[in-house]
Amino acid sequence: MKMEQLELFPDFGIKDDERLYVIGNGFDVHHNIESKYSDFEKWVCKNKDSNLTNLMDAFFSNARDFWSDIEKALGEYDEGSITDFCEPENPDDFKYDHPGQWQDGIEDSIPYIFGEAMDDFRDVFCGWVKSIDITVAKADMQLPPKSKYLSFNYTETLERCYHIPEKNVLHIHGNRMNDGDEFVLGHNNNRDENDPYEKADTLLPYQNAHSEVIRIMNQWKKATECIIGSHKHFFQSLHICKAVSVIGLSYNDIDLPYLREISTSVASNCKWILYYYSESDYENAENVANTLGLKDYCLKKFE
Repeated sequence: MKMEQLELFPDFGIKDDERLYVIGNGFDVHHNIESKYSDFEKWVCKNKDSNLTNLMDAFFSNARDFWSDIEKALGEYDEGSITDFCEPENPDDFKYDHPGQWQDGIEDSIPYIFGEAMDDFRDVFCGWVKSIDITVAKADMQLPPKSKYLSFNYTETLERCYHIPEKNVLHIHGNRMNDGDEFVLGHNNNRDENDPYEKADTLLPYQNAHSEVIRIMNQWKKATECIIGSHKHFFQSLHICKAVSVIGLSYNDIDLPYLREISTSVASNCKWILYYYSESDYENAENVANTLGLKDYCLKKFE
């Protein structure tokens, strides 16, 4: 049953330590933190060679604007257009980075153009994450320190701005306060590297090139099952949770496995509030609620 006219953070008569807050990037954006993908693009243009932005646009803007939703764009790559971009006009003039080793064909240029650009992109992304300024954030919500928090954000806004104990926060995609953490960024489009060889009308060098693109991009698939498994103790601890508030999430398919794991871990009579910002978020949230089979939930505008 959907509940109407709820306060922003109703207690439902539920104790603080029986509540879970799921935090997405919209939470940081609400606090004036420049953590959007568009902010990342500006940072790259300001701090790095603009060649990287041009390369990402060339590789991934076949289906959408790359910088508006990086993870969706990564999952919608087209190996044909990437291969076309990487093909040297004159293969005889194209060399490896190592002296004396010459390129044999288009399939050999993929790792040294596309592969290296993707490695550079990952490094630059990590540099940007570490540079994000959260000192502009001012606490304007009542977030109980005894509640549990699952954050998709790399930033420590909960800990620094709201003084939530670190032990109560799981940064599911990495925490920049931990030097050894990897910042997870990727897509959910895993593909068979042998698929290109089924296209009989494509020459073998291009089949090889397409397969190499797929191999590289499979490395960018989010290992959600492994991530969930590595934090099984956190999810097992959610059995006492009777209320879940989801804030700042766009409810994309790529994050659905985490929400599904939460829904199977919390109490069976758990109440859910799915906050949304845009109309597309509203539709996505409704779809998530239906997909997960949530019985007691509401959708509420996140101002």
